[in-house]
Amino acid sequence: METMTINGEEYVRKADMPAAYEESEHVCAICTNGWIFEGRGRCDASGDLLLSDAHVVRSWTNGLGIGGIADPEHFADYVLDAIGSLRVYSRAVISVISIRDLA
Repeated sequence: METMTINGEEYVRKADMPAAYEESEHVCAICTNGWIFEGRGRCDASGDLLLSDAHVVRSWTNGLGIGGIADPEHFADYVLDAIGSLRVYSRAVISVISIRDLA
């Protein structure tokens, strides 16, 4: 994989990223201590959830609860704060909800 260096940081073209990154499922992860994350997720070999293009689900006022985030018609009702990529350790994951994307 070819890389380039900009201001001392090494980068890879998105087109050169492994297919697993692009094919990750859109999920909402409910975690310990009240944290709720949304992003493109996949599990690594240790069982940890890796999320890319992730957000913290901060709030919602639609009366549907967190499960409503799975419905593309209501996804925009949720207030999300971008956080990039993160690793959620398997012991911290309570539940994972698949989010249906707009077709």
